[in-house]
Amino acid sequence: MSIEASASKTSVVDVPFLIRGKVLEPGEHSVEFAGRHGGRIRTPDPARYAAQLTLADAGQLQDLHDTPTDEIIDFLAEVGKRLILDENPMLQTAYDLAFQAGELTEPLLRQLYDDFPLWFRPERTRGMVESLGPGYLDGWVERGAPGRSTVRLRAIGVRSLHIIAGNVPVTAAITVIRSAITKGDCLIKMPSNDPFTAAAVVRALIDVDAGHPVTKHCSVAYWKGGDETVERQIIRPARIERLTAWGGMASMVHIQKYLVPGIEFIGFNPKWSISIVGHEALESEAAMEEAAYGVAVRAGEHNQTGCSDTRVVYVECSTEPDDLDRLEKFGHAIHKAFGELPSWFSTVPKRPNPDLDAELRAVAMEDEFYRVIGDSSFGGAVVSRTEEPVEFADQLNNRIVNLVPVPDISRVPQWANEATQTVGVYPERLREQLRDRLALYGVQRIVPLRREDAANATGADVSPRSSLGVQDGGEPLRRMVRWVIDESMDLR
Repeated sequence: MSIEASASKTSVVDVPFLIRGKVLEPGEHSVEFAGRHGGRIRTPDPARYAAQLTLADAGQLQDLHDTPTDEIIDFLAEVGKRLILDENPMLQTAYDLAFQAGELTEPLLRQLYDDFPLWFRPERTRGMVESLGPGYLDGWVERGAPGRSTVRLRAIGVRSLHIIAGNVPVTAAITVIRSAITKGDCLIKMPSNDPFTAAAVVRALIDVDAGHPVTKHCSVAYWKGGDETVERQIIRPARIERLTAWGGMASMVHIQKYLVPGIEFIGFNPKWSISIVGHEALESEAAMEEAAYGVAVRAGEHNQTGCSDTRVVYVECSTEPDDLDRLEKFGHAIHKAFGELPSWFSTVPKRPNPDLDAELRAVAMEDEFYRVIGDSSFGGAVVSRTEEPVEFADQLNNRIVNLVPVPDISRVPQWANEATQTVGVYPERLREQLRDRLALYGVQRIVPLRREDAANATGADVSPRSSLGVQDGGEPLRRMVRWVIDESMDLR
């Protein structure tokens, strides 16, 4: 079922601020901004209300501090029931704006919004709590062997600003859940390419219980990034203790100027991902088909818009003509596999990328060095005939991958670094062979290349990996709290 557009490209969309259980609609004191959806958005004046967005007195977190974690899990479960797309007009507006502003097609975006309730399920949120350590959020936990002194440890919620990304809408849901689980005071700055989803999620908190401690410690607002009149009122140690940011390099550099002692930065920096394919993939039709589909899964998820999506595929083969012919055949198999992915997982891109197509046409003329299969309107591959990736590898999108022949596949880990998030590997023997080296060079996630990942994946990952609480090589939940030690002397 499609959703009727709730905001045209020429309209002005009113985006409310939600501040500690209260809804502040744009009124007399409002401002307009250009929206990435093609129209404009109107919000309350962020400069006027900046002081209300953060908590001046950290002691006012006592009510959330005293709320049992089980009660928070139950509350979030009720919130999830309010986030059914077909039943939530505010979420429908968020969907419409995100569709107009972003690169995701209707089936992909629809699946992400349909998955929202799954993120709030008790089994998932309880898994997040357990990843932090049972008991630490609700009381003081004794650590160490008994002796002359007793040491106790507790995780304490803090005041945080979250500058979230808008390329996928679930970032808003993840942020609200993490903040609630860690019992923190949360201000979310909405992104310009998704200026409504976080408001819709926080409105669901209000609808369930405006007076609940989680609701009273969650606010959401929009202001133009770089507006120092607003940001200097908010980003200071007297108001926040953590600054979490998702985004591109420009925004990360901008944020650095606000970092002073007393504010800890949690950054989800720009990442990119690769795949590594062993020689087995070129030695039989069955292996080639399996590996090709695995590459299509790793590159095609959400149409290659995420940090975890493969751009470059290193393949174990020589640069001899026969091997290069097999590599080109592998590229055709990947191109075919893109068309076989389920529509909720990957689709024909929303629109072609003219700049990328120009690059593809240019290298196609150098057929001694490259072979081009497909285009940015559907997907495909650029097959390098030397051991060098194309110069525009970091610009690959719309389901285009670059296949690079590497005679000695053991060299690939040294080309990874801290910016390499996910590496897909085929076959299993190669994953086990390379995983330690990949980890040493900075890779944060190593996964098999297989067909099953597309068949079983959903946006709301409830797999064992999701319960680990690990993202981009760190544990954000553990960093979102203050770990406090309490010592006492044993006088017996």
